[in-house]
Order: sequence, then C-alpha cells, then structure tokens
Amino acid sequence: MTSIYASGTTASSSTSGANLLRISGMASGIDTDAVVKSMVSNYQSKIDKANQAKQTLQWQQESYRGIISSIKGLQDYFDPLSSKYMLSGNSFNTNGVTNTNSSIATGASNSAAMPGTYTVNVQKLAEQAKLYGKSQNSMITVSAASAANWTGKTLTFDDTTASVVDSKGVITTAAVNSKVVLSSLTSSTPKDLVTEINSKIAASNLNGKITASYVNDGTNEYIKLTKASSNTDTIKLIDTDNTIDDIKDMTINSGISSASKLSDLGISKPVSFTLSYDAATNTKPITIEATSDSTIKSLMDKVNSATGGEVTMSIDDTTGKVSFLSKDFGSTSSIKITNNTMTTAVAATTATAAIPAVATDNIITMLGLSQTTTIGKDALVDVTEPGQTIPTTTTQNSNKFTINGVAYSLVSKGSASITVTSNSDTVVTNMKKFIEDYNAIVSTINTKLTEKKDKNYAPLTDAQRTSMSADQITTWETKAKVGILRKDDNLTNLMTQLRGTLYSPVYSSYNSADATTGKVSLKFGTYGTGAIGIDTSTDYSDGGKLVITDEKKLKDAIENNMGEFKKMFIGASSTDLDTTKPYAGSKKYNEDGIFTRMDNIMRDYVASPGLGKDGTYSLSGYMNIFVNKQYDFGTSGTSGKNTLSDQVYNKTLSISKFQTQLNDASTRYYAKFTALEKAMNKLNSQQSSLSSMLGTSS
Repeated sequence: MTSIYASGTTASSSTSGANLLRISGMASGIDTDAVVKSMVSNYQSKIDKANQAKQTLQWQQESYRGIISSIKGLQDYFDPLSSKYMLSGNSFNTNGVTNTNSSIATGASNSAAMPGTYTVNVQKLAEQAKLYGKSQNSMITVSAASAANWTGKTLTFDDTTASVVDSKGVITTAAVNSKVVLSSLTSSTPKDLVTEINSKIAASNLNGKITASYVNDGTNEYIKLTKASSNTDTIKLIDTDNTIDDIKDMTINSGISSASKLSDLGISKPVSFTLSYDAATNTKPITIEATSDSTIKSLMDKVNSATGGEVTMSIDDTTGKVSFLSKDFGSTSSIKITNNTMTTAVAATTATAAIPAVATDNIITMLGLSQTTTIGKDALVDVTEPGQTIPTTTTQNSNKFTINGVAYSLVSKGSASITVTSNSDTVVTNMKKFIEDYNAIVSTINTKLTEKKDKNYAPLTDAQRTSMSADQITTWETKAKVGILRKDDNLTNLMTQLRGTLYSPVYSSYNSADATTGKVSLKFGTYGTGAIGIDTSTDYSDGGKLVITDEKKLKDAIENNMGEFKKMFIGASSTDLDTTKPYAGSKKYNEDGIFTRMDNIMRDYVASPGLGKDGTYSLSGYMNIFVNKQYDFGTSGTSGKNTLSDQVYNKTLSISKFQTQLNDASTRYYAKFTALEKAMNKLNSQQSSLSSMLGTSS
C-alpha cells in the first residue's frame, strides 16, 4: 500500500518531525491509516463533542442577540430621540388646536390644556432692547405732504472733479467746480419725484454720476441719492438757492454697507467704546476698539463675538443705519453704549513694545446713536380662557410663552381665537402600537423558554457535514437550534419582572408602613373601580400578552382622568434609589409609572435605549454582558466569569488541547507501525537472501 505522506523521506527519518515517513503496510499488509484512525477515535470523539458544545453556545449567543435586538426596538418607546417616545406628556396629549387668526397669534397645547376656546388680545408685542443710528447714506426725508411743496422748485448740486497728480506730486490737471441745476420740478409724490429727478439727471452733466431711488423703512419715506462707485467727483446737494424745506446740505456718497470702511463715515482716528447689556457687563463693560481702516463688518464681528451673540450689531445697506439689538426680549433686556475718548493703553511685554493710549473719534455721535441705556419692552396681552368672562391681562418678556398648558406665539397686535379640542384616539392608537410591539417580544421570549429540545438533532460534526447537501445541513441545523434557551434563567427573570410592573400598584406617594394609601385612582385590569380596560390574556399559552379588554374604559380614563393616567404609565418618582437594594419593591419603584418601571428594568438587562441595537453591546446590561463580554483571554481558561463568550473561549481551548493530543497519539502510533514495517522489510530481505543461498528462490 502507498504511504499517506510524500515519498521523499527515508525510513531512518525522525519519528517526531515533519519528515516522518509513514509506511502504510507495504510489508505487513496492514491498513495503517485505518488502524491509527481507529486507535485515536476517542480523541476525535472529544474534539467532536467540544465542537458541538461550542456550536451550541454560539447558537445561544445568536439567539440571545436576536432577542436583545428586539428588546432594543421596544426601547424606542423610552428613547427621547425616537419618534415613538412615550415617557413625555406629549405622547399622552389628547388635545388638538385650531388657530383662527395666525397673523395675530397662534397656540399649541399640551395635555394640561383645558378644551375650549381661548381669546387672545395682543395690546403690545415684546421687543428687544435696540439702538438705531442715523442714516449714513445720502437720504432726503420726504412725505406725501411735503412732496407737494417740491412742485415748481429747483435742486442745485455742486460738482467738483478730482485733480490729477503725477508721480512727483505735481498737479497736472486742476479740479473743476461746476453747478448743476435741476429746475422746475412738477411731481408732487415721493415716488414720482424720484422718476422725474432721474430723468433730469440723465439730461444733465450728472448723467452717469448719480442716481435717485425711493426708500421706505417702515417709519419714513426717503429720496436716496447714490454716487456711482467708479466716480471720483465730489458731488454735493446744496441748500443754497433751494426753497425746499426738506433739503439740507449733504455730500452724495456711494452708499454705506458692511464692506465700507470707518473712514467712509468721516472717521480719521481710532474708535473705542464700551458696551453693557446685563448684570456682569453693567459692572464691567466690554470694550470694543477699531482703526479708521477697519470695515464696518469687522467692527460688527467684534461686537457679536465679544458679547457671545447677546448683542448683535448690524447695518441696513439700504438706509446705511447701524443698529444694536439684544438677543433677549422684554424689560429685562438692555443695551448701553458709551464712547471712550482714548484707546486702551497696552503695556510692554518681553516680546512687544508698549502701545500708548491715543485720542479717538466719537463713533457713537458720528453714527447717530444714543449713549443712554435703552431697555426692551414687555408684551401686554389679554387672555380669556374657557369658562372665563373677564380676561386675564399679563405682561410677558417674550412673544412666546405658555400659560395653563397652551403655548402662545404672538405675531402682531390684534385679537385672535385659539380652540383646543380633546380627542383620545391618538393616545389609544399609541397604546395599541406599544401593546403590539410588547406582545411580539413576549411571544418570542415565551417560545424560546417553552420549546422542547429534540435530542436527535445535535450540531453536526465535520464528518457528518461532508455527507450532506447544503439544504440538508440547513434543515438539520434549524431543528438543532430548537430548545437551546428552554427555561433560560435570564429570560425567565426578565419576563417575571416585566409582568410585575403591570400588577404592582402605582403610588402618588408610597409609605411602606401603610401600603393601602397613596395609590393612583386607576389600575391595570378589566374589572373594578378605576380599571382602565387593559389586561393580560387569559390564555395561559400567551405567556402574559397584553390585550385591550374594554376600549371604552380606556378612552374614559384618558379623557376624564388624564392626570392619573399619566401617573400610572409615565410617572417618575423623585426618590433616589438606594443602590444597595433592588429596584423592584423600592419606594422609587412603587412611585414610578408602568412604562418608567419597564424602562428601568430593560436598562438593567440590555443597557440604555439606543445603545447596541444589533445585540452585540458588551459594556453594560446584565444580558449584554453575559452574552457578549469575554473576560478570559488566558491559556488555562480558568480566569473568566462564565459568560457565553468565556464559555466559547473555554471550548476553543479544549478543542485545541484535544487536537494536540490526537496529533501526538497519531505520531506515536505511526512511529510504531513504521518500526514494524522496517522490521518486516528487514526480515523479508533476510529471507530472500537465505532462499537465494539455498537455491530455493524462484
């Protein structure tokens, strides 16, 4: 027979190395491979059993993870980030709102709001503290009344061209000054005047140099004159020779915006001012400084950054007005700006020279801002609630506020109606969805706990797999996985605790000395005073599934006793849990609602909502740790905590040990058979020689 090893080795090779020559009965006629395989079959049996045990443990992990994943799905009802979240009052809000005049005020309600019509009369809106400067653009204030006085009048402009200077500073072209007269105006409204002025400009030497536009900032109307940005002339509108009262001397600019420099406002020195807006800055105002080369945008950024957004500086590009607005509304908000006549001196350091204080330009005056404290305004609103005949008048420091469960948003002055209607259908629907998902978990776990193991279907060995098709393997393993979590302690305890949350009374205030008092007026079940019509199934095989036995009672509890209903399900005790004692039965447990209890119990088993939704999380949760955490990484397999991962690791070590034993035994047996073959070869050789000497060989 041929050897099971390569033929390049010799009979004298070591019996304990890779070069071992295994001679398979060439001389003896023995099937060495079959005999050795039979002789080490006890070791292979140990390997097969260890592999089967390991496979069972891995299937248990897989089954556990599926259950954990399902529980994590149920935990969405207790996750604030989930759309299913039910531990807030909003999930039990039966109220809907209809707004009749949303341009005045709108409302939203929570479950505390009384159904009915709320009348809102907004006398004043809350306002921010605000400072507005004067226009920095070339603006003429005009009104419908004053515009009529422009008819037949004249506008006179002074236009001076820029002189041209060569590289040596010598003027090569002198400035030229001229007057441009736009006479005999005929229009009598602000908008018509703008059209006429532009028409006359187009026919004059100012064509392409300036334009007029109409501006209405909500308070006043203006005629705005803007110089072309590419034009270098100095153009002034002069009061002289004009008989229009609205006209004052002004230099026409190209418009002031956030990109403009402070020098464009006529500022030639540095600027410095202090800003205060709350108790801290009233005591120690913030100092803001800039140079004349700074842009308005950079100054705005300094203000916004230094105040952390509590005060916003901005500029209206249309009017050129600078404003300061507080973030907060109401009479508690304020702003005060004060000019500093000198910049802040900076002391010398080892790396920099001292910077002395220098005189400043008064930017506050130049922007037209007030240096007195400006204060925000409170909203003043009348609210007539259902059942009231006389309104309640209240001041609010914001245009958004909540009174008696109704969240009001004020938009403008005037009257509006907000109608709150109650409908229990939404809450009933939410409860039905929870019950459906809860029952799915109960069904899954109950099946795992009660299904019986068929001992005829153990995990397949490698040898068995080689003789089966893929479909046969799948069918076999499906049957082999049945019953692997039968009567599992973790799952049994979890279900016991979850069922306990339903039948343990919920207390508003629990006193262990007298457990008959302090209970909420509602209870779980179908019969008796306060029963809400939700009970467990009377079918024992359902394993404690929930059923709505009386939807009318459920709706009645929701519509007529919402306060107690919320306590029963989402109440949360203010008592801290004694960590040395179990949660179940504690004062906190008794004062927590049913959903709050379930949330705490599930956190103990599978960690917080949202963590480890695939079932593989291992940092917290009894079940997570038992299934997924491996403590043992040693070579002995004795330092673990008997988690499933530790058990799998222990079986892996056993398999490795048994495999080593099998290999060693095989090597020993092959060595003995090799020695036998060598002896037989030698005997055969001697016999052949003797026969040849006696002449008896064939």
